[in-house]
Amino acid sequence: MIHTSQIYQDQFGTRDMRAVWIEDEMLQAWLDVEAAVAQAQGELEILTLADTQEIVRNCNTRVITPELVAAKYQETGHVIVSLVKVFREVVPKAGERFHLGVTTQDVLDTGLTLQIRKALCLLIPALFSLEDALIELAIRHRNTIMAGRSEGQQGAPITFGYKIAVYASEIGAHLERLNECTRRLMLLTLFGAMGVQSSYSLVVGKERLNNFLQLVSQHLNLEIPNICPHQRTDRFAELGHILALICSTLGKLGLEIRDLQRTEVGEVSEPWHPDQFSSSTLPQKQNPEVSEWWQGLARLARGASAALTEVHQQHERDITRLAPELHAIPNLFLFASSAVKDSTRIITGLQVHNVRMWDNLMRNGGLTMAESVMLGLAAKSGRKVWAHQLVHDVAIEIASSGGNFSDAVAAHSEVANYLEQVEVENLLRPEHYIGTAVDQVNSVHAFSKRRRKKLSKEFGETLGI
Repeated sequence: MIHTSQIYQDQFGTRDMRAVWIEDEMLQAWLDVEAAVAQAQGELEILTLADTQEIVRNCNTRVITPELVAAKYQETGHVIVSLVKVFREVVPKAGERFHLGVTTQDVLDTGLTLQIRKALCLLIPALFSLEDALIELAIRHRNTIMAGRSEGQQGAPITFGYKIAVYASEIGAHLERLNECTRRLMLLTLFGAMGVQSSYSLVVGKERLNNFLQLVSQHLNLEIPNICPHQRTDRFAELGHILALICSTLGKLGLEIRDLQRTEVGEVSEPWHPDQFSSSTLPQKQNPEVSEWWQGLARLARGASAALTEVHQQHERDITRLAPELHAIPNLFLFASSAVKDSTRIITGLQVHNVRMWDNLMRNGGLTMAESVMLGLAAKSGRKVWAHQLVHDVAIEIASSGGNFSDAVAAHSEVANYLEQVEVENLLRPEHYIGTAVDQVNSVHAFSKRRRKKLSKEFGETLGI
């Protein structure tokens, strides 16, 4: 599997994120749920102190190993039944009271939630670091003028800082989405086989059920939902969609870097070191290989997200959701972690070629200033449609036959009827036609600082980070 490849594994997920999604962690999360249940039952004297201590002490993967559960699974065909039987064999006396009143989905859902919390505790700080890197780059280049483009063609001037600030604001929005989603995810799922807590009502007593749930929730630091979430596939689908959106944003950023690094454009370059190579046969190549990788990860992420979205369970319970959840959610976190880590590195070291930006902007005497000239001429003449046609004709002639747009406009007799030479010169200066680009960068920066304070507090409360 590619995640265990010594060559490629870091391209598909960071080391720390991989450590969250190994089998030992999954099994330990299940055992943590079982231990919390046993501890709460012991506190309510449903279990003896001795049984409680014995169960809690053995709820770890050094004792209950993945190998033992896997071997039993080959016999039973049911993963949590296998866990229960292994525990009973390893801990004979107390094992008879293990998994008391609990159903499989309680363990799987709550265990998955515990793993998701660990993954979020890695991803969220990484996203904050990426947002910081983008904002720092945007602030540094808020006045660096370049051509804005649409449909691959130069349109009108913008600043490079403005372009980057758009990505910073998008990452910030993803953090907001994760904050909202996290509150819907960090739930304790203890509702029994059909979701109405009949087993717990019998084992614990209905009058003590809320007390029991409070105790377990405190041990696991999870919220108690107001209704059984077993059938609620939307929670994990929402998470998958947000993770796919993060990957898609970075895929789009990678495409931007790749386009701007093209030889014919040459406005930015990925950081480069002397020992780096981009081709086994073309010695001169400096490919944006890191940036283009993100687009591939984004495609995989969208496919994984779709698998979570398309889950439809029958009645109160079936296992159609398990395959998508067990496969898609770990992969989505891995893809996102890799893309976020590498994009932070690339953005931090990005080479910005502002002289080339200016040269590209001023090709053919600054055709990108056509709108500025048109609007200035329309304001003086009171004839917008006429001005648009006149400037269009000049611009298309220059684009088709060559020449200098600035000279052609300045020498045009009909333009001279309405605009003084100094007015034409001012309309042709890109620095006079970047609108609110700098203000928008500053606004993104200020809003990010306010949002960081709010989100840090709320993530801390929900996740403990």
